[in-house]
Amino acid sequence: MSNRRWNAMMLVFVLLVGACQQNAMDSSSTETEPLHELDQELKPSPPGERHAEDEPMTITLPPEALETQIFSTVPVERRQLVERIHATATIKPNEYKLTHVSPRIEGKAIEVFAELGDDVEPGQILASLDSIELGYKKSAFRQARAHLLVTKANYEREKRLFEQRISSEKDYLGAKGAYLQSLATYQAAYEALELVGLSPQEIQQIVARKKDHRPLSIFPLKAPRAGTIIARHLTPGELITPKDKPFTIADLTTVWILLDIYEKDVARIRTGAKVRMTVDAYPDETFHGTVVYLGNILNPDTRTVEARVEIPNPDRRLRPGMFARAAVETSALSEQETLVVPRDAVQDIEQRSVVFVEKQAGTYELRPVTLGRQEDDHVEILAGVQEGERVVTQGSFYLKSIVLGEQLGGHAH
Repeated sequence: MSNRRWNAMMLVFVLLVGACQQNAMDSSSTETEPLHELDQELKPSPPGERHAEDEPMTITLPPEALETQIFSTVPVERRQLVERIHATATIKPNEYKLTHVSPRIEGKAIEVFAELGDDVEPGQILASLDSIELGYKKSAFRQARAHLLVTKANYEREKRLFEQRISSEKDYLGAKGAYLQSLATYQAAYEALELVGLSPQEIQQIVARKKDHRPLSIFPLKAPRAGTIIARHLTPGELITPKDKPFTIADLTTVWILLDIYEKDVARIRTGAKVRMTVDAYPDETFHGTVVYLGNILNPDTRTVEARVEIPNPDRRLRPGMFARAAVETSALSEQETLVVPRDAVQDIEQRSVVFVEKQAGTYELRPVTLGRQEDDHVEILAGVQEGERVVTQGSFYLKSIVLGEQLGGHAH
């Protein structure tokens, strides 16, 4: 075979191989291109990238999701926003209506009638005491009274005789002096009984003759005012003195709430400010009161000032010692009304605050928002929504989980 013919055959072979490879590459490109496009359509865009687009993300839920998940919406409203300062608190009795009951004279408890938690009235007997000293004072009063009656009668007799020129002036003046001296002794004995707490009626009963006569040393310990016994430190046979406090009575129809206000917030708190308070015992109920006192001394250890709140407690459900959470209202942040939404409507996605605006039932639009000032239940919206638009409150976390590609249980959505 000549060289020319061999070269022609090799050229044809090379052209055929090249054509086959080109056809294979075209076929591969034609088959993979639709798969690549489909993959791009199915692959979700990350939430952060969707937030950056001009077109907001819209979530449309299937009918079965609306049947199993509850959604609540509220309109974006415009009103004045009030700031509240939050603080922990403790409940104490109203110390202006707190009474420590003590005897005015030393005595031993014979009987104790009042129990812890009892409601008492003014003058109610709490305990019966036996005092030797009181027995001496009552006995001295009896003797002084008896001596006074004798000297008074003698003085009146000597006075009549002197006026009739029958008795001498010396006898008259002697009788008068003895009477005045016995009167002073009687008054001193009477006042001594008053000093240990006996009333005029009780003093008169000392000289009364009664069949149920009791020892002069026995006396009652009475409640000076109405209230509830919150402390009892007395048992039968115990000796107590005026320095002791066997009973403490509190009027619990009002209580004090003591708050620790941080130094940075003191300037925004004023006397008369309204306060809302909650306790664990009644989590669904809010109690209301006012600041009646703001301390003048800063605690150097905690850098706080004590604020005292007085709250009505007519049914006495608030008990001293309870732990409470309080929100103190300051003056309005702005004279202008501003857009606000409930705090429950705001969710955080990738360090951005968002709300879900209802377009129609089952269709919600994710809106990034700019937050402003906050109060207890609402937050100011500076940008992102308009007045009257309805935002999701209950169910907003469920929508957030969809955006993040997760359900509430943490499974892929």
